[in-house]
Amino acid sequence: MTTDKKMVLYRTSDIYFSAYLCALDLVLLTTEQEREGDKTKMVFVFSLPIPDIPRLKASYFGGTGQVQARKFVDALRSLKSMTHTVIPMLIGLWLTGF
Repeated sequence: MTTDKKMVLYRTSDIYFSAYLCALDLVLLTTEQEREGDKTKMVFVFSLPIPDIPRLKASYFGGTGQVQARKFVDALRSLKSMTHTVIPMLIGLWLTGF
């Protein structure tokens, strides 16, 4: 019997939940931009084992999840930095016609 878990791409625009996942050493695969009318939001994409998703969500949103505070803060800063540098860069490229 194999213990391999099926993985799925998990997408979220919740920066705090994303920081929590990063603080658990789950790998952020990529980020995506989503447009909603005249607004743009950042979506964080992780590869997660299907059976772990409900547990991860329940522990975070239920307030029982535990991570190292420093790892959470560092992850949050990195994610915020991504959202603040990618969007202006994309706007600059759009303005120049690329």
